[in-house]
Amino acid sequence: MSIYTRTGDKGETGLANGDRVLKSSPIILFVGQLDEINAHIGLCVSHMQKFKRKNFVNEISDLEKIQNNLFVIGSISVLAKLEFEVEKEVKFLEEKIDEYEKVLPKLTNFILPGGHQVASQIHLLRTCARKLEISAHSLEHEEVKKITPYLNRLSDYLFVLARYINFKFEFKEPIWKIN
Repeated sequence: MSIYTRTGDKGETGLANGDRVLKSSPIILFVGQLDEINAHIGLCVSHMQKFKRKNFVNEISDLEKIQNNLFVIGSISVLAKLEFEVEKEVKFLEEKIDEYEKVLPKLTNFILPGGHQVASQIHLLRTCARKLEISAHSLEHEEVKKITPYLNRLSDYLFVLARYINFKFEFKEPIWKIN
């Protein structure tokens, strides 16, 4: 099977149910944002794999689980009939957030995105998650709207994960200061 089909050359693409839609349609833009966030996660994982002495095995595994979940969300959004247990996956993210927050210093200031290269990349990833959530809310797609709690919690998780990465690398978090 060839990677190119030429069926999209005129600005349309196919959905899982066989319907053709414009590539500029909101659902295709949403799927594109899913692809973007998934690629950013892949970049973060590849950076984390370089730091064997910091042992990011669990974090990498969690991010790969999220990548798989994003593929399921993409399938649901283009009308494939896949199941996604929103409550279970939200609970997973909340448990991870709680686990990291137990070891992190308490936030007393707003922090700027940054620190270690991996943490900075995760902060960028978090902004993609926020855009994805906004896109999901704007869709006229009930199955996707049911997933928005997961997307909301995903950005929270990524914020805490970035803090955790800075903590593990002993990077001081950049503090927001009013000049």
